[in-house]
Amino acid sequence: MLTMLGQASRFCDGISRRAFLKIGGLGLGAGALSLADIFRAEALAGTGSSHKAVINIFLGGGPPHQDMWEIKTEAPAEIRGEFKPIATRVPGLQIGEVFPKIAALMDKFAVIR
Repeated sequence: MLTMLGQASRFCDGISRRAFLKIGGLGLGAGALSLADIFRAEALAGTGSSHKAVINIFLGGGPPHQDMWEIKTEAPAEIRGEFKPIATRVPGLQIGEVFPKIAALMDKFAVIR
């Protein structure tokens, strides 16, 4: 059980989504102090990066990944999800029909499976 600045909460593995976000927020706050120093040093040296990164964390309670990202087109109908696959800008890569804008930008992402 985890108690942090509030009431105790339980989840299947002992940590709730809210507690996970609180702990992550504390880590980001502490890391932001040193991150500012890194950016300042890059600016002084004239080096920098135009790359941007996104870390997607899947937590319990959201839609299943089979319906969103990992469409099983070869699976029997009773196993597949309710959403149809749509093509992306990457040949051979399909995602759920609920993401048409993401499908148009898929060539900008690095997909790790």
